[in-house]
Amino acid sequence: MIKRVVSKNYSLGETEVASPSGNPLRVYDLERTLCDILRGSGSDLQIITDAMKRYVASKDKDIHRLMQYAEQLRVKPKVLRYMEVLL
Repeated sequence: MIKRVVSKNYSLGETEVASPSGNPLRVYDLERTLCDILRGSGSDLQIITDAMKRYVASKDKDIHRLMQYAEQLRVKPKVLRYMEVLL
C-alpha cells in the first residue's frame, strides 16, 4: 500500500534501533506508528483497538508525545476517542 507523507512529517517520530544481528535500523516510534494506523481508512478496528490497549498498558508510553503527533498528523480526534475509553 502506498501512502503519501508531507515532507515535514516524514522524520516525525523517527528513531534508531538495532536489528537482531546488531545493525542499525531507522524506524518510527510507538506514538508515530499508532498515529499512522489511525490515519489509514482501511485499518481493521480489532487491530487498532488491540494496539491502543497494548500502548496504554505499556511502561514505555508517552501520551504527551502521542498527542503532539496526533495534532500534527491530524488524527487527534481519533486518538482522543480511544484514550477516553482506555484511560
